[in-house]
Amino acid sequence: MSNTRTLIWYFYKPIFLWNIAFSIICVVLIAIYGIKVNGFVFFFKLMGYASTIFLQSYTAKNVYMFYRNAGRSIVRMYTYTYLIDFAIYVSMLSLYLFISHELFKG
Repeated sequence: MSNTRTLIWYFYKPIFLWNIAFSIICVVLIAIYGIKVNGFVFFFKLMGYASTIFLQSYTAKNVYMFYRNAGRSIVRMYTYTYLIDFAIYVSMLSLYLFISHELFKG
């Protein structure tokens, strides 16, 4: 399991800032326009994932062999990174909603 975590981190590290930027933009859009932009934010998040795949495949196509030789599927590596990114996004959104609720509570 330790080996899998290390491989996931090596795979996620080059696209981490890109994914975090999309997550921050999505939370800001929800902060500005409210929950009514939820569908747009979901579409924007999917566009972020598509651009991540394009960015990763364009800049580091030869790196895929490293993960294949390690016995890991590229699709599975993307699945792991997107689950981690979605968990980070949900955490950021929950933190924003908690803070905004506490500020406007009283």
